[in-house]
Amino acid sequence: MGAKTFFTQFHAETSYSDFIYGIRPDTENKELRYKENLGSFTEALTYAVDHSNEKVILIIDEINRANLSNVLGPVFYLFEHKMDVSNVEIEIAPNFKVNKLPNNFFVIATMNTADRSLAVVDFALRRRFAWYTLKPKVIEVKEPNKFYEEDFLRIQEIFEWYATSEELNLQPGQGYFIASSEDEMKNRIRYEIFPLIKEYLQEGLLRSAKEEFNNYFLTRINLSLFE
Repeated sequence: MGAKTFFTQFHAETSYSDFIYGIRPDTENKELRYKENLGSFTEALTYAVDHSNEKVILIIDEINRANLSNVLGPVFYLFEHKMDVSNVEIEIAPNFKVNKLPNNFFVIATMNTADRSLAVVDFALRRRFAWYTLKPKVIEVKEPNKFYEEDFLRIQEIFEWYATSEELNLQPGQGYFIASSEDEMKNRIRYEIFPLIKEYLQEGLLRSAKEEFNNYFLTRINLSLFE
């Protein structure tokens, strides 16, 4: 079975018409006319219905950044567990109704656990998805880039020793530790990781790790958190 992937990213202005269905002005005509707009969900779902022998994956990045009640509308009901035993039909678009999501259709949504807007993901939505936590880890990268494992493990060690269970979600991901040279890695520490940790500390987070972080930055880039 083949697979086709659709991708979308949510933001504060994402709407029902962006994700499901809407109408938009046809800017290619001189007179004011409107044309239908199939949202990313409807495009993926339509493809899945028409290609039942193919896996269809819809990836929603940053799902917690949108107003999910407004974006999903009645489609929210389709994610209900055991929807296949229901006789309720949901109208996705004109002349397109479904009473369940097809078995070859998969929705994967991602969010950053360090994001304060996680609270907008309510319990009603949570129970409609299986949840997986992906923690930062050592990875392999292709040349000319290199994964600076020693820096990653040192930061990880500080978090594991000093962070509370909630503060563990703030650990910088592995993307921070990819660079093509030692100079580039030092710049990433100086201009990305150092300001991030400093901001955490200024907000009253990771206080017990302040000295450990300071020692790391002093040794690595000759910068002090206390300056």
